[in-house]
This record gives sequence, structure tokens and C-alpha cells, in this order.
Amino acid sequence: MEPLFDARTLLAASAVIFAGLVLAVALAWRELRAIRGPDRLALGFGLFFLGLVLLAFRGRIPDLLPDVLANVLVAVAAAFILEGTKLYYGLRPSRRLTVGTGLLATAGFAGATFLRDAGNARAILSSAFLAALLGAAAWTASRRRAPQGAAALDKVTAVALWACAALFWARGVAVGAGFVEGDILAGGPLLALPPLLCTIFAVVFTTTLLATTSQRLTRVVRTQNDLLASLLSVARAAGAEEGLDGTLAKVLDAAKVATGAHGASALLLDGNGRFTRGLFTEGDSTLVVGPAEAAEMLETGLAGWVVRSGTIAVVEDVLEDDRWRHLASQEGTIRSALSAPIATGTSLAGVLTLVHPDAGHFGEEQRSLIESTAAQIALALRTAESADARRRATRGLEVLNAVLDVSARRHASEEIATEAAAAICRLSSFSRVFVALPAADGFLLLGRTEGLGDLRPSTLAGELGLAWETGLVTRISGDGAGQTCRGLVVPLRHLGNRLGVASFEASAREGLDDAACSFAEALAEAISLGLGKLVLARAREELSRMLVHDLRGPISGVMGALELLRENRSLDEDGRKLLDLAERNTRRQLSLVDGILELSRLEEGSLPVHPTDVHLPTVVDEVIGRALPAAQARGLSLVSALPPDLPPVHADPGLVARVVENLLTNAVKFSATGSGSVRLAARVDGANVVLDVKDSGPGICEELRPRLFEKFAVGSLPGRGSGLGLPFCRLAIEAQGGRMWLKHPGPEAVFSFSLPLASPPPP
Repeated sequence: MEPLFDARTLLAASAVIFAGLVLAVALAWRELRAIRGPDRLALGFGLFFLGLVLLAFRGRIPDLLPDVLANVLVAVAAAFILEGTKLYYGLRPSRRLTVGTGLLATAGFAGATFLRDAGNARAILSSAFLAALLGAAAWTASRRRAPQGAAALDKVTAVALWACAALFWARGVAVGAGFVEGDILAGGPLLALPPLLCTIFAVVFTTTLLATTSQRLTRVVRTQNDLLASLLSVARAAGAEEGLDGTLAKVLDAAKVATGAHGASALLLDGNGRFTRGLFTEGDSTLVVGPAEAAEMLETGLAGWVVRSGTIAVVEDVLEDDRWRHLASQEGTIRSALSAPIATGTSLAGVLTLVHPDAGHFGEEQRSLIESTAAQIALALRTAESADARRRATRGLEVLNAVLDVSARRHASEEIATEAAAAICRLSSFSRVFVALPAADGFLLLGRTEGLGDLRPSTLAGELGLAWETGLVTRISGDGAGQTCRGLVVPLRHLGNRLGVASFEASAREGLDDAACSFAEALAEAISLGLGKLVLARAREELSRMLVHDLRGPISGVMGALELLRENRSLDEDGRKLLDLAERNTRRQLSLVDGILELSRLEEGSLPVHPTDVHLPTVVDEVIGRALPAAQARGLSLVSALPPDLPPVHADPGLVARVVENLLTNAVKFSATGSGSVRLAARVDGANVVLDVKDSGPGICEELRPRLFEKFAVGSLPGRGSGLGLPFCRLAIEAQGGRMWLKHPGPEAVFSFSLPLASPPPP
């Protein structure tokens, strides 16, 4: 009875199955290419197909072709299956082993053809090659697990390969022991069963591969969704209080989690392709990438290649790639890398680079993941940059306002320089700021001067001296190549006068970009305004003192002449009226000159102050008595609401009386005729007594309020004076340890001042 099938049929069936496996891998190639190894497996299956076809058609074509070539193809196919298995499990395959297998198989099978039992020799040699190579693949599958693969599927793969290796080993032993003949076609279907069973196990292996691929695709989609959700959350947070570095770190962490990378870096670029910011994260550590390192990476490194080519680069081993540039602190810790352009449309936002300490970590799966989320990463980074720019503008305005406030409030150049430098260091990113001002015995350095040595140099050296001598902005270089601007020295000038120089420094690693340099120049201009104000104030004071000194003599002479003229009895009534008018105006001029002198003495602290215990209600009653006639003439009443048991203050009674008289006179003068009353009240406030003077006038105009207590500041109302009364009151009160302010601008304005209690209350 004829057998149901013979060896030729089994070989043909196995060839058809291998052809189907190759077709299945080809159809699933779009998904399988994300996994390393299937390309080598498909090549191996294809070679098995050709070898089995040649064996199946043996006897119908010249014997030497199937006898030698078929066995060589099958042996090389097993070598490619070993390569694919190693790649699949994350190992580096040996191409030398594959080439060596091909050469040895060719020599061995060609030599076996001339032996007496050529069929048996070829069968033993073929079984040895297949058992060894498939056994090595089985060992790899047993000892290694696919990255994040299923354990059950890995075990099925290992069992299938071990079974194939065992079958060919058994076949080789059986032929060598003489149990069966080595010629497959002559030996019957039993000798063809190992290739058939190997084919079946190849089907199992391919099914396992496709199942694992399906799992990986599911995981990739899930990972991609998780990464997109993380990036969306980061983009939303970027518009809040999160800084640019914080957003960068979160983006890098999300990319590391998604790809399994150990480290990640991002180099941000502006619209002109210039580096703006860089960050490297590894584990819990974060490292700022400086301009010098970024320039090297963008010129000759992998990041620069990515920028120029606009494509993703995957480096299996950075030690074998000339494009790779290590960060100084990461030397020797990186073996594989993936670098990708981060862009939306044609706008390049920067370069993202992922690294891993193992060679060959990054593959098509990670490449596709980063490529599909590049636009979202760019969106998150651009949002963070925009939010950071807004925050920097707001913070810059805050710093500038603080410096302008110091320049406006302080009346000494050393105070302006010291407080402005402190405010800049406190509110900005500058690490060291100081001002050098010329003094009698050299230059005085004020501000944060750590590490500068001599605090009063006789001359300014280096960048400080260059800026002082030339009046030009000078950059402080951060490295020998001069690529990083670590600081800026800005000359302080006002109306052509040299006032000093200001130095603004950043950390040596980060340096200053163009925006920071422009900001430093704006801050220096604000400091110059304050120092220039003092120069003008000193010049004005000198001019005022000179004019007052020169005017007092002639006015005194006029007063003497008028007194002599009054003794002339020949003057008629009209002449005496003119004389009285001249005397009143002359006394007014002399009072004005004396007031200017007195203000100058108060500003210099040379006006004598004699404090004692003063009972304010008594002083106020005396002043009201002197001011009452003028008030009654305008139809006003003067009301004192001071409590009689008000505790005494520690002050100069004469100065206090003059202050109250000035405020009361102004209140009467600027209250409308018959409009009501001028009211005085007092209260105890902590360790001070506060006195309020309230008029019944229209109030203080808004334009006058900011400079109300400055000299010569007057409003537009009729009856306005010389602008010396309120400055005198403020300085007189401050000289006694008190404070004066405009409590209510009006209508019915209220001026207040405080004086310390003679006996402060217990704490």
C-alpha cells in the first residue's frame, strides 16, 4: 500500500509554510519594524523556503545544486534566526558568526559530496549546524526576556526553539548511529519529519512574535496617550506659576518615562535658530546647559545634525558615532541616544535628546513615539517660553520700579547705590551687582562685592576701568573663548557727567543673554537718574545758598535805609503809607531768605533742636490765639478738640509751635470765606501722639500731591505762598523723631504729624 505522503511532499509542505511565514512577516512589517529582529527572522525563513524547495525538487535538477546549496541555505537560515532572536531580546548579534556559518557550510557540504556516504555526511553536518544554531537561539530565549514582554509568550518561544534544536540533534545521532539513512528522499517520510516539525515550531514562534507585537502596539498606544496627557498637563501648568526650567524638566521626565530613557536634554532655539535655554536631567539631578556647551553641540554634535537635517537620529552606540558630544559631567555614562527635532510645522522650537547607559536601547518604537508627539512637546515648550517671557517682563518691571523708587526716595549717593544693588540681587537673577563711585581717596565699591578684595581701590582695573575711561558698555567674558557673557559693566552717566560704573554678573555657567544685557543697561540708567538727581540737587543747593547769602546783605541794607527814612519828619501821609508798604515787602523778602537758610540748616542737620516735655494742648491754644484774628476776618472758627489729659510729647516747643502755626495759617488761607471751621484733633497712637489739622477748603490737587513736601512746590490756588512752609514742617518734625503726611487730600484736606511720647508706654 502506497504511503499517504512521502518525504518530497513533506518538504514541499514545509516550504509552503515557510513561504507563508515570510508573507505574514511582510504583511505585518509596518508594525513589526518597531521591534528589532523580525527582519533577520524573515530572511531566515526565506532561506529555509529556498533550501526546502531545492530539496523537494532533488532529482529533477542537477544533484550538486540541491545537495550543496540547499543545505548551505538552511544552515545560513538558522544563523539568521539566531541573529533575529538576539536582536529581539536586546542583544547585539554577531555577523561574523553568520558569515562563518555560510563559509563553513559551503566548504563542509561541498566536501561531503565527494565522500562514499555523501547523503549521511550531509545529513549529520546539516543536523549539527541546525542543532547548534537553533540551540543557541533557544538558550537566548531562555535566559533573556523581551523588553516589557509577556513571560508566557517568551516561554513558548524558548520551548519551540529547544524542540527544533532537539529534533535536529536526534536526527544527527540517528543517522550517525546507522538507524536511518541520511538521504531524506530515500529514507522515507520519517527522516523528513524534523524539517516539518521545525516548520511547525517556526509557525509557533512567528505566532508568538505577532502576539508580542500586538501587545507592544497596545502598549505603544497607551504610552503615547499617557505622554500626550502629560504634555497637555504640562502645557496647561506652563501658563501658571511654573517657570521655564520647571516646565522643561517636566517635559523631559515625561519623555524619559515614555521611552525608558535614563537621561534627557533639551536645547531651546528662538525663531532665528539661536540657542536660548538648555537643560539636562538624569534621575533626580538637573543640570543647566551653558551657551558654550550648547554651541558645540549645535555646531558639530548630534543636535546640530538633527537641526540641519530636520530628521530624528537614533544612535545605537555613541562610542562609534562621531556626531556625539558628551556633557562634561556625563562622560562615560551614555551608550545609546535618540535625538529629535521639536517643531510645529516649519517652526523649530528646539532639539530633544534621550540617552541610556546600554547600547542599542532606542529603536523604532521610541522613534515613532517621539515623532508622533513632537508637535505637542513643541507646544508645551512654546507655551512655557511665552509664560516665562511674561513673568520675566513683570519681574523686570518690578525690579526697575524698585530701583527707581530707591533713586527717588534716597538723598545720598551711597544709599542709592547700596539699596539699588541689594534690590536687584534680591529680585532678579543677577548673582552679583555692585556700583563703583568716585571718592576723595579712590573708588568706593557698594553692593554685593564678595571676592573683590580691596573695597576702595585707588583706580579701577579691567572691565571696570575700561567702562569708566571710555564711557562704553563692557562685557565680562565667561570663558577663554569669549563665547559666554558672564557679566556687564555699564557706565553711569547723567547729562554728560561721569558718575561711576555698575557691574552686573550672572553665574559663570549660565551667563547673560541679549535680553539680560539690555535689562542691565536699563537698571544702570535708573541708578544714574538717582545719582544725577543728587548732583543737580547739590548744584541747586549751592546756588540757593549763594543767592541767599548775596541777597541777605542788600535786603538788610534796604531795611536800615527804610528805618532811617522813617525818622524823616517831612514825609507826608502818602509817603508814610508807601514807606510802610516798602517795609512790609522788605520784611517778607527777608523772611523768605531766612526760611531758605533755615531749611538748608534742617537738611544738613545743623539747626539746633532742644527737646523737652511738651503739653500739646497748651501749645495749640497759644497758636490759635495768635491765628484767631485772621480766621475771624474770613468768617472761620478755630476749634481745638485736643483732650486736656493728652500725655506730653518729647519735642522742641518752639519748633512744634511753628509747625502748628504754619499748618493753621495754611488751613485758614485755603478755606473758603465763611465756609465753616478749621479743626485740630489729637490722639495717642502706640508710642506717638498724632495731631490732625483739618481745613474746609477744596483740597489738594492731584498734580501737587506727589511733591507736596518738596521745596518751592506750589499749587494753582489764589494766595499760594513760596513753597517753603510744608518742607520746613516736614523737616522740623523729622528732626524731632516724628513723621508728617497728608492724611486726606480733600475736599476738607487733613494734614497730620506724629511726635514721640515723653514717656513711652510699657511693651
